[in-house]
Amino acid sequence: MELSTMNVHTEHRPSTTGPTRYDEVYYPGHVYGLTHPNHLATIATVCGMQPAPVERCRVLELGCGVGGNLLPMAFQYPDSEFVGIDLSGVTIERGQKNITTLGLSNIKLLHCDIMNVDPSFGQFDYIIAHGVYSWVPPHVREKMMAIFKQNLAPRGICYVSYNAHPFSHLRDMVRDMMRYHTRRLTGIKEKVGQARAILKFLSEGSKANTVHGAIMRDQYNRVLQSPDELLFHDDLDDGATAFLLHEVAEDAARHGLQYVGDSDFSRRYLAGYSEEVRATLQRFPESEFMARDQYQDFIDGNGFRRTLFCHDNVSLDRQIDTDFVRRYHLLSTTSPLDPGACVTDDSAMEFENQDGSRITVTNPVLKAAHLCLGRAWPRALSFGELLHGARALLDGRHGDDDERVLTDAMYILACSGEVSFLVSPPFLLKEITDRPQASLLARKQSQTSPHVTNLLHQTVQLEDDRTRHFLQLLDGLRTIDQITADMTEAFGPTIRIEQKDKDGKPAEPLLLSIRESVERSLAMVGKLGLLIA
Repeated sequence: MELSTMNVHTEHRPSTTGPTRYDEVYYPGHVYGLTHPNHLATIATVCGMQPAPVERCRVLELGCGVGGNLLPMAFQYPDSEFVGIDLSGVTIERGQKNITTLGLSNIKLLHCDIMNVDPSFGQFDYIIAHGVYSWVPPHVREKMMAIFKQNLAPRGICYVSYNAHPFSHLRDMVRDMMRYHTRRLTGIKEKVGQARAILKFLSEGSKANTVHGAIMRDQYNRVLQSPDELLFHDDLDDGATAFLLHEVAEDAARHGLQYVGDSDFSRRYLAGYSEEVRATLQRFPESEFMARDQYQDFIDGNGFRRTLFCHDNVSLDRQIDTDFVRRYHLLSTTSPLDPGACVTDDSAMEFENQDGSRITVTNPVLKAAHLCLGRAWPRALSFGELLHGARALLDGRHGDDDERVLTDAMYILACSGEVSFLVSPPFLLKEITDRPQASLLARKQSQTSPHVTNLLHQTVQLEDDRTRHFLQLLDGLRTIDQITADMTEAFGPTIRIEQKDKDGKPAEPLLLSIRESVERSLAMVGKLGLLIA
C-alpha cells in the first residue's frame, strides 16, 4: 500500500514559524522500543482490546524529528502506512533524504505544525508522541489531546511520554540552577559546558552528608552522562514542564479518552514491593487503576511517564490471567553460565540475560525452556514451540505438569520483564544462508555511524570499523567465500580479537583466521537481530 493512497494534503498547512531550536541544534534520531506498534498492540490485547494488526496498520508520530523512530518501523512493515510530522524543517529534510536512500514508499515525513493537524489526515491505528508533551506550550498540549481523539481509529491506541513528578521536582531544581547560570549564553558548546560546570561546582560545594548534597551529586552524574544535544533540548529548554500522571489522564478524559496503562508492562508487577505495599495497591478496584498507578509513582519516585490512551467507549479488562502468556510469542536473551550443566535432573542451573540479571532454575523443563529461548534469540517462540523444544531437549520426556509449570514460570518472567512477549512475531532470519543478508537499513546506517537499528527496534552499537565494513558486505549477493576474500583484502589474513576475563579485566588476545572471524561475526550479527530472511 503506497502513501499516495492516503488522504493527507499538506500544501495548505506548512509551518508558519521561523527556525526552531531543533533546526539550530540537531536532536539525534533514536528508536524507542516501547513506542513500536507491535509492542503497543501487545499491551492493548493484554487489556482486552482488539487493535489493528501491525502488518497492515496506520501510524502517526507527532514530533518525529529526523524519523529515527518511525523509519525503521516503515522498513519492517511495507504494507503499513507511516506519517510523521515535525516543526523543524531541517530535520524533516534529513529524514526525507533517508527515505529516498532506502527507497521506501510507505512513509511520509511532513514539515508541519501540530496545530495544523486536522481530520483530513485521516484516522490512525497507533499515534505516538514521544518527548513532545512536556516541551510544548499549553495550547499545543491541548491540541495534542484533540488529535488523539480526532485522529485515533476506534480500536486505536496512542502513546504519549512526558517528564513526571515526583522525581522531576529534583530534576527541575538543578534545571533552574543551570538555566540561571547560562541565561545569557546562546552557543550550544558554551551553554552545555557551563551547565555542567556550574552543577559540578554546586554539587562538590554541597555537604555530602545531607539530603541536598546527595541529590546534587546524583543529578550531576545524570547531567554528566547526558549527550550535549539532549542536555541542551531536554534540560536547558525554558518551557519544559513535568506532570503528575493524574493531571494528564484527567486532561485526556476531558477529550473523551481513557487511561489504559503504562507502556512498560513490567511496572504492573508488584513482587518487588513489601507485602503491605502490595496488599494496599492490589485493593484498588479496576475502575481506579489510574489512581493505583499514581500512588505507585509516588512510591517509586518516578520521573518519566510513557502513558497509553484509547477512546473512552472501549471496554477494557485489566484482570490478567496466568495463561495469558500462551497467546504470545516469547523472547529472551538468556544463556547458561555453565553450558555443560545437566538439564535432565533437578540440580541448580544458572542463566544470565543480556542486561546482566541472573536466574537459578532447578526444574528440568524450565532449564530446557531457558536454553531454547536463548538459542532461538532473536527469533520469538510461540508457547507451543517453546514447550515442544523444551521436551525435545529432554529426549522427549513428558511430565504431566510440564505445561502448567512452564505457564506459571513464563507468566512471572513476562510480568517482571525478564522475558519479552509480542502479539506478532518479529520479522527475523531463521538460519544463516550461503549468501547472508543484513537489513538494508542497518547497512545504510553503518556507513555513517556505529549505531544501527535491528529488526527488534533496538539500537545496536557496532564495535569498530571492521565490524561496520563486514556488515556492509552482507548484501545477499556475496557468498561467505567472497565475504572472506573481501575481508582478507581489507584487513589481512588474521584478526586480533581483544578479550576480557570474567572480572572484566584484559585477557590474552585471540588470533583468528579471517574465515573463523567471518563465521564468528555472522553468528554475532544474527544474534544482534540484523540478518533478514
